[in-house]
Amino acid sequence: MFQKKSFVKSAWRSLRGGFMAVAFFSMILNLLVLAAPLYMLQVYDRVLTSQNMDTLIALSILLGGVFIVSGMLDLVRMRILSRLGARFELKVGAPILQSAMRKRVQGKGAGDNPAADMTGLRDFISGPTLTAFFDAPWIPLHIGVLFLLHPYLGALGLGGAIFLTIMALVNNARASDVMQDAARARARSDALFTTSEQNAELVQAMGMTGDLARRWTALQHQAHELKARVSDRIASFSVISKTTRMALQSGMLGLGAALAITGQATAGVMIAGTIVLARALAPIDQLIGQWRTFLAARGSYKTLRALSEAYPEPAKRLAMPRPQISLNATIAQAGPPLAQNATIGGIDFVLSAGDVVAVIGHSGSGKSTLAKMLAGIWVPQRGAIRLDGTPMAKWDTEELGQLIGYLPQDVQLFDGTIRDNIARFSTTIDDSKVLEAAIAADVHGLISSLPDGYATEIGNGYHLSGGQRQRIALARALYNDPFVLVLDEPNSDLDAQGELALRNAIRGASARGAITFVMTHRPSTLEAVNKVLTLNKGAQTGFGDKEDILRPRQQTSVARAANLRLAEGQAAPASKKGANQ
Repeated sequence: MFQKKSFVKSAWRSLRGGFMAVAFFSMILNLLVLAAPLYMLQVYDRVLTSQNMDTLIALSILLGGVFIVSGMLDLVRMRILSRLGARFELKVGAPILQSAMRKRVQGKGAGDNPAADMTGLRDFISGPTLTAFFDAPWIPLHIGVLFLLHPYLGALGLGGAIFLTIMALVNNARASDVMQDAARARARSDALFTTSEQNAELVQAMGMTGDLARRWTALQHQAHELKARVSDRIASFSVISKTTRMALQSGMLGLGAALAITGQATAGVMIAGTIVLARALAPIDQLIGQWRTFLAARGSYKTLRALSEAYPEPAKRLAMPRPQISLNATIAQAGPPLAQNATIGGIDFVLSAGDVVAVIGHSGSGKSTLAKMLAGIWVPQRGAIRLDGTPMAKWDTEELGQLIGYLPQDVQLFDGTIRDNIARFSTTIDDSKVLEAAIAADVHGLISSLPDGYATEIGNGYHLSGGQRQRIALARALYNDPFVLVLDEPNSDLDAQGELALRNAIRGASARGAITFVMTHRPSTLEAVNKVLTLNKGAQTGFGDKEDILRPRQQTSVARAANLRLAEGQAAPASKKGANQ
């Protein structure tokens, strides 16, 4: 059962108090901004006619105070928005990462970049675009002031504001879809770039460098074409908007002058009307300049919200006691989440605490799929894996993870210290357990020989060999004495000493009551197991004690060798006879 509530929507709503404060400051700022045209009105209509220097000084001091207060309020508003952007990113960051990982586990994460979406939304909240939205509701105030100055001036300002607003809506409708297509195309090219860079050795070894570079260039070309279409549409609107604003301001000045000549208004009204119109159109001007940022932010919000709703946090399950007795696997049908057909089935076995099982089969027989099922990564489509009678699917994922030790074929260590990696980046690290896991994996000596020991930073320029990484990952799998230990080809990069350490680690885990699965091709690992499970084309073909399963296989191998020798012996005389003839 999953929680349907979108935490992205909730995080956005949690900013409501901050947005209300920004809206309040925006109201004060839009009222204070009227001080400049009122100052001009008084200067032209009263000071110049009265020639009163004291009045001019008093008005100038008052206006200077207004500017200081406005600057301070604008600074406070910008700081609030900056903190709101950071708060939003911190609030949704961890849940989005978890949702992205859940999506990746289901094989649906290619091409996505939620981190960039979060960054874009944070910049939108903290940037100038949002302030324009808070200033936009006060456009009617400035239009109303124009009407107070003269109805003709108000009508001109209202018509210009309506025209620019309609143009903005039309531009949004024309550019929004193309903007999203461009973002998706860019995400695909970024994903290919990252994947190629991360697998540079494979790419070079397989001679794929040029082909991948050409494919990336083609994806980039597609993204740039779409981006150019967006830019052209926004640029066209910007030119029209800029031309319209210049025409409106010039028209306002000309209309004010005509009214002044005919005696319907004063020269101060002419100047004040032009200033008020410029202020009325300023939010529209800012929105037009930042329209691409707005479209990108809206797309990012939709993407993050869809991700949070499609892959929500699982509901908290009832805490289960730590299993200590058995593991029962009954899998009628299972496979990767996106697979159209099941890749394994007919799996049925029961194990007790301390059992060590070697899973044997040819490549493609389903060993890695079974490993992911046993590690709780994937869930069988039909059937279940039970720990002390409770299906794994009923466990809380975090609690289940504490019971599982998993060593995949492709070993990955994370950015952080070796201590952090072994302890699985636990919030509270028990150093004694880290040391126990390292000793159990026989990697304590290796780690101690490093310049910074357990504090050595992984991913910070320090290079570890494949075997070293595999043994540290084995220590990570052994951390906190897991009940189920799943080792998928754990000796692929190990030398003879590493294999001996692996067998000792398996025996140690068995002595502590762990149930261990070893997916392997190497006979040397079989020394540490007591059970064998054989797979062929995804189906279980045998399960039982090692001696019972391997003896027929060995006998078959011996019989094959004997028949081969017999055939060679029968062929030799015939060949000799032919030679004599």
